[in-house]
Amino acid sequence: MKILVTGGTGGLGRELVRAAEAAGHTVRVGSRGAAPADLPAGREWARMDMESGEGVREALVAVNAVIHAASDPKRHVAVDVEGTRRLIGAAREAGTGHFVYVSIVGIDQVPFAYYRSKLQAERIVAEGGVPFSILRATQFHSLIDGMLSGMARVPLVMPVPTNFRVQSVDTGETADRLVRAVRDGPGGRLPDFGGPRVQTFGEMAPPWKAARGVRKPTVHLPLPGALPAALRAGKGTLVDGERGTVTWEEWLRGPGSRG
Repeated sequence: MKILVTGGTGGLGRELVRAAEAAGHTVRVGSRGAAPADLPAGREWARMDMESGEGVREALVAVNAVIHAASDPKRHVAVDVEGTRRLIGAAREAGTGHFVYVSIVGIDQVPFAYYRSKLQAERIVAEGGVPFSILRATQFHSLIDGMLSGMARVPLVMPVPTNFRVQSVDTGETADRLVRAVRDGPGGRLPDFGGPRVQTFGEMAPPWKAARGVRKPTVHLPLPGALPAALRAGKGTLVDGERGTVTWEEWLRGPGSRG
């Protein structure tokens, strides 16, 4: 099967390429950039821009399935909403057999503008006239790593909203689940996918500091507003669904912790 992976050079995209090729599929990497000189044999490249639409129709030629992982929190209306609308329309015209969309757990519970765009994109996919699957995943270990890195840049102390509750998941395991969705065929809204356990930032900070060699003390950072309240309530964690196995501590020790 030939699969187009949009956002194919991002953190999730690279794992999707790996997982799809390991499963025996031919992969066409969708990216705004040009193909690298050392593109592996058998891998295809499609230069495409979700915002402008350049190259989108061409990327879908002779493709059996799409895994749509392209996203931009800073330009989410243009990329996640309008870009998805453009892509699903082109997939419908091309007769693509399966459109797999990567979404986020809690987008209907957490008041965040980017999440509203992801929810709108889900509706576009569901109503787009192409057989589809939508998988919501919890936040990636790598995202929490980046957030804690930012907090550690503050001089003298590390301010952390210690009561935020998350259920972070390994990017590679999420990619494997998405490729399995391609194999299984269109399934509509799939069971959510998340990490092995719910943790607070207060629980996640000590192993992160140990792994990154950060010695400054952690201080609780109280944050007002509806968004922090939703995160304190764990609105981005699983109510039910499927769980990965790679824990936060294992990820911090593993080779993927820098990816």
